[in-house]
Amino acid sequence: MEEETNNPPKWANFLAFFMGFIFLFLSPIYQLSQGEDAGDAFWDHALRSLDWTFMLRNFPPIIFFLGAALLVSGVILKNSYSNEKWWGWFRVAASFFLGLAFSMAVIHQLMDVAYFRGAFILLPAVYSILMMFLLILLCGKPLPILQRADGKIEFIKSSEKVLQLIAIVVCVWLFVPAAPAILGVAAAPPDPPQEGYGSAPSPYSVSTNSFAYPMPDNVSSIIGNIEGDIDFSVYVTLPNLPENDRPERIPLAIILHGFGNPYWETYVDWGTQLSAKGMAVAFVQYPSDVHPEGGDTFSLIEAQGMSNHPQHFPRSAAIASAISHLDNIALSENRNDWINETLGNTMIDPSNLWIGGHSLGAGLSFRTIDESLERGWGSESLFIALEAPYAHSVDSQLRGDMSPLPNHTMGHIAISEDDTSVSPCYGVWHQNRINSRDGTGNLDSGQVIVLKINSDRRGFPPLIASHYMQTSQVHDIIADWSFYRRADAQADYMVAMTSGDNETADNARTYLMDSSSLSYMGEWSNGVAVNEMEIYGDAMHTGPQEYQDCSSEVEEWN
Repeated sequence: MEEETNNPPKWANFLAFFMGFIFLFLSPIYQLSQGEDAGDAFWDHALRSLDWTFMLRNFPPIIFFLGAALLVSGVILKNSYSNEKWWGWFRVAASFFLGLAFSMAVIHQLMDVAYFRGAFILLPAVYSILMMFLLILLCGKPLPILQRADGKIEFIKSSEKVLQLIAIVVCVWLFVPAAPAILGVAAAPPDPPQEGYGSAPSPYSVSTNSFAYPMPDNVSSIIGNIEGDIDFSVYVTLPNLPENDRPERIPLAIILHGFGNPYWETYVDWGTQLSAKGMAVAFVQYPSDVHPEGGDTFSLIEAQGMSNHPQHFPRSAAIASAISHLDNIALSENRNDWINETLGNTMIDPSNLWIGGHSLGAGLSFRTIDESLERGWGSESLFIALEAPYAHSVDSQLRGDMSPLPNHTMGHIAISEDDTSVSPCYGVWHQNRINSRDGTGNLDSGQVIVLKINSDRRGFPPLIASHYMQTSQVHDIIADWSFYRRADAQADYMVAMTSGDNETADNARTYLMDSSSLSYMGEWSNGVAVNEMEIYGDAMHTGPQEYQDCSSEVEEWN
C-alpha cells in the first residue's frame, strides 16, 4: 500500500504535459490581452530563436554528436533507474519538460509561417532531439498501441502510446530538413564579398555620437510604452578622416528606421557601411509607437502606396524636429564641437544627399525628401534607398511633393520575396510615383529601379529574403550580397559626386543601374548560382504579374 501511495496518479503525466505546453504561452497571452499585437507578444521568442540559431550555425555537426549522446543517455537512465520508487515522479517532471519542448516547437513553426520562412532549420532539429530524449525516459516501445489488461483495453496506457507515436512522427518531421546540414553534406552559400563593393566597411573607421532633439509637446504626450523610455536622438556617424588628407566636403546620408526598431544598434551595420566610405550618416530616431486621438478607432485604408494612419502626423512632426536639429548641430557655421573635432575643416554638404528608410521609415522618407528639397539639399546629387517599404501618408501635407525631384535623382526600391510584413505593391507604387515625379514629367528610364530579392533554399544556411534582412541582428550572407553591396556602391557614388571624381562616379552609377552586375548573388559551394535579383525599371508595367496587379488598387480616398 505504501508503495502505491508514493506513485503519482495515472493522470499526472497528462496534466504535467499540459502545464508545460501552456507555460511559454502565458506571457504572450497576457500581452495580447493588454492590446499588443501578435508580433510584439512573441517578439522575445523571436529574438531568442535568432540568437540560438546563429550560435548553432557555427557548429551544425555537433548537434548530431550531442544528440546521439543525449539519446544514449536517456536509454541508460531508463534502464538503470526505472525500477526506483521515485521514477514515477521523475516521469511527471519529464512530461512537463516534454510539453515545454513541444510548445517551443509549435511557437517556432507559427513564427516560421509568419516571419522565419524556413531560415531557421537547426533549432527545430534541436527541439526534436530533446523531445526524443524525454520520450525515451517516459515511454517504452510505441507499438502496439492498444494495451490490454485482463482482456480489456487500458485507456490511459493506450492513449500514451498514441501520443508517443504522434510525438515521434513530429520529431522526425522537425529533424529531416536539418539532416543534410547536421551531417555536413549541404551546400554552403558563397562567402561575403572579399573585395570591391560589399566587402568590409572601408577605407575609414567611423565614430558615432548621439544628439537628443526637442520632441514636440503634442508628440511626447502620446508616445506608447514600447518606446516611452527612449531619449529620442539623432545618431551622427562620421568617418575618421586622415588629418593630412581631409576632403573639403563629404555628403550627407539620412536613415529612417522601421516600426518598433528606433535603435541605432539595429541599423549600425547599414550606417557603418555608408560612413566608412566617407559619408556623414544621420540616423533619425523617431517615435513609431504613438497613440494620437482616433488612432484606435479609424477605419484603415491602404492602397496605391498610401495609408490613412493618423499616426503619420506625430511621426512626421518628430522627424521634422530631428531634421531641424541636425541642420543646427551639423550643417551650420556653429556646428557641434564633436563634429568639428572629428572632421576638422571638412564640411558636411547636404547638396549631395542620400535618403534611405526601412519599412515604415521608407514610407516616411517621402516627406523627408520633400522637406530636404525645400531646404535646397540634394541639388548636386540625390540617391533614394527604400528598403522593404511600407506606405506613406495619404494626407496632402505629409505625402511629400515629388515634382521638384532633380533630373539627377537615382534610387533603389528593394522588395524581398519572403517579406510577410508588407505588400510588394507599396514599393511598386513608390517607384511609379518617383519616376513620374507626381505626374509632372518622368525621370530618365532606369534611374530609379525596383529590385526583387529572391530567396534560395538549396543549401545551408538557406538564404531567405525576409522583411528584416536590412537589420544588423539578421545580417546574413543574403544581406551581404543583396543589400550591403548596394549600400557600399551607393556611398561610393555619393562620395565621388561630392569630390568631383567623375570616373569613380560613372563606374558606381553603372554598377548601381546595370542588371548584369547588380543582380549576381554568387554561387553555392557546389557551383550552382544563387538565385539572382530581378531588376525592373517600370515594375508596374513590365514586372511580374504580381507587381502588375498592383495597378488595380483603385481605392477611393475620402
